[in-house]
Amino acid sequence: MTHRLADLPDDILYLILCQLESARDLRSLALACRRLHHLITNDGWRIFVRNRFPSLDPPLPATGAHTWSQLAESMTWQSRSWDKRSLQFQALLPQAEPRRNGRPQPGNRSLFMSVVDAHFDPATQQELVVWGAGEDIVARYRERQGRAKASKTSWHKLDGKEHGLSVGYDDVKTIKVVEHRSGRAIITGRHNGQLSLLSAEPDRFGERIAQFGPVPDPSAHSRQPLEQDTINSLDILSNGTTRVLAATKSSLRVYTLPEDEAAEVAPVATYNLTEDALMPDSAGRLGGARWMEQGESVALAYVGGKTPLRYLALSPTGFSLHAAAKSERVEKEFGIKYDRTICPNSLEPVYLHSGARRGTSLLLSSWRDGTVRLQDLRTPSPFDAVFQDNVDPWANAEALLSYGTERFLAGGGDGLTLQIFDFRWPKSYYHTAGLPCLTSAPFPRPHQPFLKPLLLDNTGGGAAVARCDPVTARACPWHPLSRALYYRPNAKYFLSESLRSFRAASVWSLARAGDVAPNLYVGVSGGVIEASLEQTPDGYYPSPSGGVEVVDPNFGFADWRAAAPSASGYKARPLVPALMETGDGYSFRGNDRSILLPSLLRYQGPREKLGAGLARHHRLDGGYQEEMDFRGGLLGGWK
Repeated sequence: MTHRLADLPDDILYLILCQLESARDLRSLALACRRLHHLITNDGWRIFVRNRFPSLDPPLPATGAHTWSQLAESMTWQSRSWDKRSLQFQALLPQAEPRRNGRPQPGNRSLFMSVVDAHFDPATQQELVVWGAGEDIVARYRERQGRAKASKTSWHKLDGKEHGLSVGYDDVKTIKVVEHRSGRAIITGRHNGQLSLLSAEPDRFGERIAQFGPVPDPSAHSRQPLEQDTINSLDILSNGTTRVLAATKSSLRVYTLPEDEAAEVAPVATYNLTEDALMPDSAGRLGGARWMEQGESVALAYVGGKTPLRYLALSPTGFSLHAAAKSERVEKEFGIKYDRTICPNSLEPVYLHSGARRGTSLLLSSWRDGTVRLQDLRTPSPFDAVFQDNVDPWANAEALLSYGTERFLAGGGDGLTLQIFDFRWPKSYYHTAGLPCLTSAPFPRPHQPFLKPLLLDNTGGGAAVARCDPVTARACPWHPLSRALYYRPNAKYFLSESLRSFRAASVWSLARAGDVAPNLYVGVSGGVIEASLEQTPDGYYPSPSGGVEVVDPNFGFADWRAAAPSASGYKARPLVPALMETGDGYSFRGNDRSILLPSLLRYQGPREKLGAGLARHHRLDGGYQEEMDFRGGLLGGWK
């Protein structure tokens, strides 16, 4: 009797689909017959997304104008772009303001630290990015119109001077986009202690909806900032009701987002840290706070004390302060100390799976000794790890941004730099699984300060074969080695060369609109930098129009490089990044020794195709490829 794959029950076929490693395999199976095509269309792409990207939380197709197959297309496209470092940048800077005599002068762009947040509505395909520019608030609305089509864009601004606000004292310190009723709103915390809920709808942008108390006394208005009342951080928790967490120097306030307009909203809970006997000393200050464990606890970054990282446990009887659990194994292995100063804006929760929104006790934090620490707040978890730039181990990260357990980004305190760290957890998806076999190792060979080159026998594949054989479990040299940590080093982007007047600038905030957003925003001194995943042309697969799909086909903006309208008061300036690979990213005891400096690769843009068809096997984006890479990769890639 002849048995066919399509005759198997659905439950058995689902188990088979879970084992497919690439979207190419799933698509090939869908073309086999009508039943398999129907099965994969209805359930296969959903199974693929859930199994290959378990820690990311994409918008469900029911909430937007996309399907599961489009989600799979975008998430595999983005994963490949991240791995190949296909990231491009553009700066949004205030236009120069004319002097009284008509001569131009620089604006106040060097006087403010930009804080930024973003939101994407999958139903309307509209993105909103807002940032604080001193006492002003700037917003850009951008709505997708389809593949390779120009987006519908508009800019709005709340002018602080028109509302009686002054430079410095009334600067925006933190900002968040929230869903309010059937629309959107923004919450702003200012240096003067003012916490406001403002409309984010284009037709009434900046209109006040509510004021969160206690409201600063206008009669006490002075030119000096009231540091005691300054809103240092904001965090939002939405699980039925929306709760706002605001941190000042010495207190925490919890608010419930009002449904209707209100003159003043009183806090539902207040916690004064100076009154707690467990707080180490009164000389320090609270720098940042984040919701954890679905609102059951709050992580605290305390600056100036002996225990910088703490957490508050919330219970029906009130708050209780605890020291974050310390891991003796991590302390011994990495030689770290827990009394070093923490970067207050760097607290970033890490979610192990898509259903754990806000329900996590894993926290990333950056420290002044150059380390980024992953720690379970309550237990000495086996997930604890310490990350560090292996080339410049003393570089601090002022802001962090996590993508599930795939990767996290660190915004440098050492200038305009952006670093990509791999969490080094076992990954469920590798874009290299969909590429043809090779008899060489991945190329070019990376610079690794602390890892030794891998031998072919280390992959467990035995003797080299020309093609992977799933029956005998023998693999070609390229596929198993392409997954090894040695050939997947971290990367660091340097942006100051394109903004020479901003060489003294730094990164203050990082934001993205969601787990499938192919772009992110970097708040820097005097402006905002937009970073977008963009493959160099002559890359992988041709688009339906016959060209090359250089941005995400379903969530990207083809015209993201478009110039800002003159009425916006901003100008767009393209940046040319320089890339350096910085090692595996783990902290080592010998990380302070002198090492050979890796090459600094400058993005060269589109060029003639290189490598006689091997360009897509190159570890990096086409803009970083050189002819010598292909010769070196084929002749001396592995031993």
